[in-house]
Amino acid sequence: MKIKILFIFAILAVLVSTGFPINSYAKGRIINVYKYFSHHPLKEIYVITGSNPKEWALTLSDVSNAIILSNPHFINLKIDVVAYAPGGMRFLMKKYDKKNYPTIQSLHAYGVKFIACYNTMKTLHIKPKQLFNFVKIAYPGAVFYIAMKEREGFSYIKTN
Repeated sequence: MKIKILFIFAILAVLVSTGFPINSYAKGRIINVYKYFSHHPLKEIYVITGSNPKEWALTLSDVSNAIILSNPHFINLKIDVVAYAPGGMRFLMKKYDKKNYPTIQSLHAYGVKFIACYNTMKTLHIKPKQLFNFVKIAYPGAVFYIAMKEREGFSYIKTN
């Protein structure tokens, strides 16, 4: 699994560094946003509420792509992944998401913050020790955290 992820990262890095050759059919249709983000930070907040591991993988893929596409252009990137509701909390729990853990851990090493909802934890009787060690807890809840981050200029992205 780790080798597969590293291979995908390597291929995408090569494509990004070569500038993604634009085919003739796409010329005139491309909106290049790199210039804007070379002067402005890219701040994203991804929200997970569902319990489908395939949707979690899609979110992790989107986060990975943001990192891969930003790094060669030295874009100041800030990403938070917030989980709430019963399904979302499973995404950050040691007991449920062993399959995605290596990817989550790798993204955390790149500076991605993973945030759990205190209110959901309280409602479902989830203890902090049940979460991955690097997960932070939003108090009083994820909705307040998301609202705060949006005021700080983060873009709300929901992939599931």
